Amino acid sequence: MSVVKPNTPMTPAGPAAQDPSRDNSALSETDLLRAEIAALQRQNQMLRETLDTIDGSIVVYDDDRRFLFANATYHAVFPHLPSNEDLIGEHYEDVVSRSIAAGVVEDPSAVTEREAYLQRRIATMEQRRAMPRDVYNARPGREALHPETGRWYLLRSRRTPSGNDVTLRVDITVQKFLQQELDAARQTAEAANRMKSQFLANVTHELRTPLNAVINFARLIKDEIHGRLGAPQYRDYAAQIGASGADLLGLIDELLDLARAEAGHLTIVEGIAEPAVLIDTVCRLLAPEAAERGVILTREVPMALSPLRGDATRLRQVLVNLIANALKFTARGGTVRVAAAQDHAAGLTISVSDTGIGIRPADLARVMQPFEQAREPSGESRPGVGLGLPLVRHLVELHGGTLTLRSEAGVGTAASFTLPAHRLIGPRATPA
Repeated sequence: MSVVKPNTPMTPAGPAAQDPSRDNSALSETDLLRAEIAALQRQNQMLRETLDTIDGSIVVYDDDRRFLFANATYHAVFPHLPSNEDLIGEHYEDVVSRSIAAGVVEDPSAVTEREAYLQRRIATMEQRRAMPRDVYNARPGREALHPETGRWYLLRSRRTPSGNDVTLRVDITVQKFLQQELDAARQTAEAANRMKSQFLANVTHELRTPLNAVINFARLIKDEIHGRLGAPQYRDYAAQIGASGADLLGLIDELLDLARAEAGHLTIVEGIAEPAVLIDTVCRLLAPEAAERGVILTREVPMALSPLRGDATRLRQVLVNLIANALKFTARGGTVRVAAAQDHAAGLTISVSDTGIGIRPADLARVMQPFEQAREPSGESRPGVGLGLPLVRHLVELHGGTLTLRSEAGVGTAASFTLPAHRLIGPRATPA
């Protein structure tokens, strides 16, 4: 018979009696687990709220094509679909079937050949999923029109490292309408430009005929073909009429060429051109003008320059424009230098540099546009109508070349054009 001492507390038998701290420890682990669960719930709620505030719709499928999540915008775009809780675990094709039943699938075969349509959708999805993740994620998005709302969406799909498929759908309706308006405006502007070019082409063509008559009759008068005129001044008048007519005819020809170029109708006649001969011919032609202006015209052109395939007449026109332009804007005592160099890789480069008044940086882009001119430091426009450089650029580009313009106000200007190496002919294409 055992005796229980009055002051001895009674404790339950078993392992708990051996470890009185066990209940407190168990309660601590439970509280920690509950805290972790609560933290996860808060994070999940924050993530869900964040995704729901995004304007674009987001839908996520796992690597077995099972629905995992969609944000509020997705359900707003597809209101016929039930909530996430009802869709979780549902396969992609079953979700598509809901859309077919709701009549929101644009493809008519979704109704007439439902199973075949679903298999195509599955095959397309699996084909994308077979791609490496980096290739899959680098794919551009595609545009889609919602048949009911008439709104445009941009769709992009990306794969997460765990294999989930995330599709983002962004409403681009406003951007689409703006793009359409810009396209319409561009087409209108292009049509107006074509009309302007066609008008210039027609007008300049009609002007050439009577102007040629003026020039020819002035020449007949100057040459006194039917006898003496009387006062010698009449011969000078006839000469001035002829010279002015020739200048006007040259301007009309440039207008015609520019109009054809802008309309895409200007062409070149391929042949064989000798660059050294062309440069020498043009320099000799413009030497009297240089002498009259008191400008030194020099050339540094190797006679061993290779011949090239191109339109000799048009290339001569390029050189005349560039050299005449340089002479026009170079003061008495200044220099205009023509140089050429070529090699197998770079092709042929011809440059015309001067020590003239130069062009301000703000005007460099303007002078390459038709009817635009650089301005003098005083703010006044320079002489001319602004056709030379734009026409030169067109003619050089027709040869596959490039025109470069460098200038500094008060120092001078250098205009150079480069023709591609494939136009050079023969073994003489050696470095200059």
